[in-house]
Amino acid sequence: MIFEKNSSKYYFHYPFPVAIIGVISEGSVNFMSAAWHTQISFDPPLYGVLISPKRYTNQLIQKSKMFSVNFLKYEDYKIAGYVGRTSGKEIDKVKLFNLKYSRGNVLEVPLLENAIACYECKVVDERTYGDHILYVGEILGVHYDENFYKENLSRELLLYHGNDRYTFAVTDSVKFGKDEVLEELKKSNF
Repeated sequence: MIFEKNSSKYYFHYPFPVAIIGVISEGSVNFMSAAWHTQISFDPPLYGVLISPKRYTNQLIQKSKMFSVNFLKYEDYKIAGYVGRTSGKEIDKVKLFNLKYSRGNVLEVPLLENAIACYECKVVDERTYGDHILYVGEILGVHYDENFYKENLSRELLLYHGNDRYTFAVTDSVKFGKDEVLEELKKSNF
């Protein structure tokens, strides 16, 4: 195995689901792609997104203190590329890319109509880490396509592989939780 001190090769955790972050502020609607995001807590339900302070989306979140997190199918990879490689400061992404959205039921946030799931998040904390700001949002509303999330249904969730490449996971899944672990331990006489 190769070792490098102070390496710039720290993307081995990819692929990662793509999140499309949506914001409405002062009449402006904007979406951006984010690969750096994660669930933080079940109770209360908290979700974190990391955004560079250079991004227009950051300016809008600073004003509105709310955002949406939208998840797409693999077939919608072009949307992720469009909104991730352009700036809402320079163009109207909604108009240019013909993005269809609705407004949240709880918060004034945009929800992509073709998303398989969306979270409505209110900012409850923000901290700067290195060159990004971590926005922690309390999830106040969840929207999802019930057909996409049925048990054992093939799922082609859009994943970001780094370097402007997109993929999706193998559609088969394996359940291996507490019950399965205990069963394996019984078999091994552990």
